[in-house]
Amino acid sequence: MEKLIEDIVEIIKDYRKDDINIFYRTKIDKEHVTKWIEQFKEDDRVFILTELLHLLPKSYLTKENTLRILGNEFETLSKDFKYASVSEFLDETKFLDCQENGKSQKIFLGFIDEVLKEKYNCTISGCGTKEIKNWLYIDDVLASGGTFRNDILEEINAYGKDEFKKSNIRIIASFVILHNWATNNVRFTIDKSLGYNLNNDLKFYRVAEIENNPHINFYNPNPEFNHVYPIKNDLGSEILEFIDEAFERDYDMRNEKVAFRNPDYPKKEEFFSTPDNRIRYENILLEKGFEIIKSIDSLTAKSLRPLGMTPPSYKTLGTGSHFFTWRNISNTCPIVFWWGANDWYPLFPVKNRGLH
Repeated sequence: MEKLIEDIVEIIKDYRKDDINIFYRTKIDKEHVTKWIEQFKEDDRVFILTELLHLLPKSYLTKENTLRILGNEFETLSKDFKYASVSEFLDETKFLDCQENGKSQKIFLGFIDEVLKEKYNCTISGCGTKEIKNWLYIDDVLASGGTFRNDILEEINAYGKDEFKKSNIRIIASFVILHNWATNNVRFTIDKSLGYNLNNDLKFYRVAEIENNPHINFYNPNPEFNHVYPIKNDLGSEILEFIDEAFERDYDMRNEKVAFRNPDYPKKEEFFSTPDNRIRYENILLEKGFEIIKSIDSLTAKSLRPLGMTPPSYKTLGTGSHFFTWRNISNTCPIVFWWGANDWYPLFPVKNRGLH
C-alpha cells in the first residue's frame, strides 16, 4: 500500500501548491493520502488506491500541462475561424471578465495574460483593438452550465439583444473541464432565452471532456462515461428515496430515469481498469458518500449528493465528475474527495467546502 500511496502523491503533488501557507496548510504527501485512505474499510483500501492510480494519469490536470494546452489553443482558434495569424484573431477578440475577484475566471484570465505576454508579446488589455467579432469566455469547469449561461445572457443583454443578433459576434467558450451533457443543456437554455438559435456562433473548447450525457441516441451512440456513474442497485435506490424525502420542495424532481448507468455502456471500458473494477469502485464511493451525508446533523444543501453536487431538482446520485485540476476540485466530484467536515478528511481540500 505504501508504494501505491507514493505513486499517487507523485501525480497530485502540485495540488494547491502555490497556496500552501497562504490559504491552505495541507501538503500533499504520504501522510496526507494515508489519512484519507484509512477512512475506508480495510479490505477496500488497496483496491481504491490501485484503481485511483489507474485513473489519475488521465483525470488529474497538472498546472504545467494545462497551461501549455491553453496556450496552444490560440493557434487552434485562429485556424478554426480562418485568421491568418494569432495576432489578427486577438485584434478582433474581447476577453469576457464576468466574475468577481477571487473566482476561478479571474484566476485563469491571469494565467492567460501571462501566456499572451510570453508567446505573443501582448496582454489581454491590448486585445480587441479592432472591430470585435469574438467574445472569448474562459473558466475552469462547465458542469451544470448555470454560471456560464447567466454570464453570457447578462453580457448579451448589456450589449442589446437586437444589436447582438445583428453583430454576428461569435461566443467562444473555453474550459479546462467540460461536461458534454451541460453543453447541450446550456445551449438550449441560452437559445430559448434569446428567442433564436446561436448555432455556430457559440462554440465550446476544452482541455478535458467528461462524456456524461446519459441519453443514448444517434448523436451520442457510445459515450465513454468517464465519470462515476453506477448501475442500478439497492443502495442507489435507497439513496434516491432519501434524496426525495430529505426536503420539502415546490418543484418536481427530474431525471430519475437516468439516475443509473445503462449496464450495456460504455461498449468498451476505456476509463476504468476493467468493467468489474468500475462497478466496485463506483459503489464504494457511493456508499461512503452516503455515510457522510447521513452524518450531517442538519442537511441544508438541496443539491448535495454522494457523488457530487447536481441541480437540486435532479433525483440522481450526483454528477460524478472524476477530473481534477492542480488548483481546484469541482463540487460535482464525489464528496469523498472534497468533503471537509463531520469528521471526514478530504483528499483534495478546498476552502469553505463541506459545510452543508
